[in-house]
Amino acid sequence: MQTFKVLSIDAWGNVDDGYEWNQWFNAGHIDIDVNADHQTILQAMQTEGFINYPEFGDIEDDGFNLVIVDKQTRQPFFAIEYGSTI
Repeated sequence: MQTFKVLSIDAWGNVDDGYEWNQWFNAGHIDIDVNADHQTILQAMQTEGFINYPEFGDIEDDGFNLVIVDKQTRQPFFAIEYGSTI
């Protein structure tokens, strides 16, 4: 397990790409295994008070962050910043 920064995302809808990050803010930190399954990560986000309903969330990996998105709309809300995979 490691400690990672959690970012709160202000996203704007984009017709071509769905959503793009407008701004992001430091929301705190979380201790997780970034290789854990998505349900375990969402549960940890709930335990730490970042999200209320993990069953409504999904995770997308953008190569630098594990992005917590709304399962229906795909709007990003939080990101767990882990850095480059390269």
